[in-house]
Amino acid sequence: MVTVAGIGCRKGIPSDVIITAIRVAERTSGVKADSLATAPLKAGEAGLAEAAKALSLSLEIVTQERLEAVAAETMTFSQASLDHAGTPSVSEASALAAAGAGARLVAPRLIVGDVTVAIATTGNAPRGNDCAIEYGEEE
Repeated sequence: MVTVAGIGCRKGIPSDVIITAIRVAERTSGVKADSLATAPLKAGEAGLAEAAKALSLSLEIVTQERLEAVAAETMTFSQASLDHAGTPSVSEASALAAAGAGARLVAPRLIVGDVTVAIATTGNAPRGNDCAIEYGEEE
């Protein structure tokens, strides 16, 4: 079984915020990530690299072609993500692409402040509901 947490975030987000978002997504889904993935436009984000290192997980920068190949399999749609990254959900597409053939999302992306996390697996993890969950969003 392969389990990947796909990460999307605003520019300059610190690693501790990303780690918190990953942990919330893991607890919510009941699945622990084996690795992290993101889109090419996030390749230079120090917070992502630092989070992966702190968690002792690999961070895969998924190619644009692979993101686009799984775009139709995402559960949520963000026009901003589509405009900036060429996919309707950076976190969901990154997780699906990195997990590989036969992967499925455990649940829609989870939003924790300025970070989105989606977990994809090739195993038999429980499937959550079909609506995105947001934590810590200011009203």
